[in-house]
Amino acid sequence: MSLRVFTFAPDWGLPTVGPFALKLLAWLELAGIPYEQVVEGNPRKGPKGKNPWIELDGERIGDSEIIIDLLKARHGVNLDEGLTPQQLALGHTWRRTFEEHFHQVLEWELFFHPAGETWIRASFASQVPAVLARPLFFMMRSQFGRQLYARGIARHPPEVIAQKGRADLDALEVFLADKRFLLSDRPASPDTAVFGLVAPMVYWPMETPVAAHARSLPRVRAYCERMRAHCFGGRAGASV
Repeated sequence: MSLRVFTFAPDWGLPTVGPFALKLLAWLELAGIPYEQVVEGNPRKGPKGKNPWIELDGERIGDSEIIIDLLKARHGVNLDEGLTPQQLALGHTWRRTFEEHFHQVLEWELFFHPAGETWIRASFASQVPAVLARPLFFMMRSQFGRQLYARGIARHPPEVIAQKGRADLDALEVFLADKRFLLSDRPASPDTAVFGLVAPMVYWPMETPVAAHARSLPRVRAYCERMRAHCFGGRAGASV
């Protein structure tokens, strides 16, 4: 079996800047499944028009959750083995909170906050031909804008969006308390999702409101440090 994982480029001390790609890479590392990471800046090349996707035995497959379920079945890997039904339910809730709600805040700060927009435009310019960088940025920004408006977050003013993102992080900060990981003393699959969504904001250099708040929370930052070290060690990517 040959597994290739297509992600956005590494940066910010992380092996990829894509939150769902980071989740997938963290899961693969914890599962001990070998893979080849392929940097691809244009998500439209993927089967679902989103990043990440994989090529497995010549087949292209998108959506991190679908990919993980497939690889779990193929390899007989279960990162959640030994967790109680209550722990599994709690992990599901945390995963949905950050993948479905907090993710909207992350996308808004990346594409619509001035600091995030500046970084994204420069990133595109460094990864794709100049003639494509500008239209690709505006195409993706328009796509994200429609999605974020339809889902509700972009209907709010910036200060309300920031308040909503900070509330998710504050809940995580309180919940972590003295825990090493979300559900037990070892990382489980919900940790890969929460880490994937939170770590980019903790480590990116742009001064956006929710990212600044994430960096100010000691338990959240320490949790991301533990996950990064546990999953990637010194191979995480560019230095912070």
